[in-house]
Amino acid sequence: MTQHFIELTAPKRLMAKVAFARSAGAAGDVVLVLPKTPDEEIGRVHRLVAAARKALGAESIPFQIVEIDEAIRLATLGDPSRALVIDLDLLHRGNVGLLESACNSSSQVIGYKLHQNRSRTAAIFARGDSNAVLAGTVVRRLTEAGVVDRTSFVHVTHVGEAANVNDSVLEAYGKVKAELPQARLAIEQAEDGVESAIEHCSLQYGLLVLGLPQHPRKRSVTEHLLAHVMAGQLRATTVFVYARGAEVEQLSATTQAIEPWILKNTFSLGEFEDIDRLIQAKRDRHVSISLILPALNEEKTVGQVIDALKGPLMDERPLLDEIILMDSDSGDNTRAIATERGIPVYIHQQVRPDLGAYPGKGEAMWKALFVAKGDILVFVDTDLSNPNPSFVSGLVGPLLLDERLNFIKGFYRRPVRVVNEFVEVGGGRVTELTARPLLNLWYPELGGLFQPLAGTIAARAGILRELHFMTGYGVEIGNVIEYVRKYGIDGLAQSELGEIIHRNQPLEALSKMSFQVLEAFFRLSHGLMAPGMADRMNGVLRQPFLSDTGFTLYQARLGQEVRPPMFSVPPLDSSASAEPAT
Repeated sequence: MTQHFIELTAPKRLMAKVAFARSAGAAGDVVLVLPKTPDEEIGRVHRLVAAARKALGAESIPFQIVEIDEAIRLATLGDPSRALVIDLDLLHRGNVGLLESACNSSSQVIGYKLHQNRSRTAAIFARGDSNAVLAGTVVRRLTEAGVVDRTSFVHVTHVGEAANVNDSVLEAYGKVKAELPQARLAIEQAEDGVESAIEHCSLQYGLLVLGLPQHPRKRSVTEHLLAHVMAGQLRATTVFVYARGAEVEQLSATTQAIEPWILKNTFSLGEFEDIDRLIQAKRDRHVSISLILPALNEEKTVGQVIDALKGPLMDERPLLDEIILMDSDSGDNTRAIATERGIPVYIHQQVRPDLGAYPGKGEAMWKALFVAKGDILVFVDTDLSNPNPSFVSGLVGPLLLDERLNFIKGFYRRPVRVVNEFVEVGGGRVTELTARPLLNLWYPELGGLFQPLAGTIAARAGILRELHFMTGYGVEIGNVIEYVRKYGIDGLAQSELGEIIHRNQPLEALSKMSFQVLEAFFRLSHGLMAPGMADRMNGVLRQPFLSDTGFTLYQARLGQEVRPPMFSVPPLDSSASAEPAT
């Protein structure tokens, strides 16, 4: 789509501008911009409006009439892939904001100022891949329209310097030649740099084409030239082109996706403290909630986690309908502690034994899908030193109050003990050194997640049963990238849960976690690897360690399995359904 912003003027000049704009750009709607008019001039401006209506109507050109403030708003809003053609006469009234808005919100901008010059020669000064291509395209269109018959790609050097043409100049020239095979390379020597060379060329050529920078700077050559153009000091028709570079376009598109998402889908600590409100929403929606506590040898913390959540959220107020401990065959008193508190305990290796069993947190989470009865499933880690009811209410609140949402990632302030002090960090070392760079490289729309590897989550049960589950530590990143690939980012949200204290892991243990995160990422990111390559990934991590007496090589088999979506697994006979461990 193309829009043409043109200053209201006398019919003859107006139609000349329209003809030039449509030749340089493409056919599109005309936005006729009214000047700011003192009361005594209203009659004259009204006559211009009437004449413009007649002239544009005779050519069947669609148009609208707006004031400058509305023009700036229109330039800012709309499809970011559109092209805008701007009459630079609008800028001489101090409306530079119109051009800035256009460049910030459109993929292509063509700004022009007509000058009565009979020469049909053109000089292109545009640099950079994207601007050079657009400059060549504009001049090609004008050539086809008979406005231009000869074109030079001008390279400026200082007087006394060798007329060397570097690779970047040749590359830009090549982009122009691809559009205009007849364009020739011209060397222009100047004593005072590019600005004076362009002013000199305005006396030789009928049309000058210049590029607007991708990253504009104050007091730049472009800014000075724009001032000269608006003041009518260049003696040639001048065109400025701006084409959003690929890297700028990608950044802009991603930023446009992330910024609204992070504002709309990030919930702050304390938003869901009103438990009675959540209970009422649960009743209104006729849903049930299961809390699942994955555990492996957590006797030091599992009791306080259950005590912190069961009393306030199940015994005293019915937010939770069930709490399940999904144990991975702990060798300590984890199961006994949960049983003492009246919590059903399952051993994941004994749930659906017909499907086999693998070690790992992801396996425990997947097996929990077979026994949990809730419509909303909440997973909270059991290695926490400071559990709080907000860990659950902050996760289920968004799902109960916003039916648009399906999957909630918890995030929290994670102080890690260093010597005798706690130091607050971002997403943890595995997140910051492994997961975050990966997501920003391949899933930039997930760049707004504070802690993509957080194991504290809530989701609608039907959604979780449609996802693959990695059996190890890759489960968190695997779930989130598959969810977004299947359903998009709009139903994903993140909720602040306060401060959480995990046990700090040694670096060699984090290496093992990173291994499984990387494996999950590449296994579940379809299209990043050639078919069959994922199956060839090595499943053994080797860690050589130096010591005073030599070295030691530790080896660990860490390769994970990929569990299928639970809904695709054939059900067992009801008589063989899983029962809590005794």
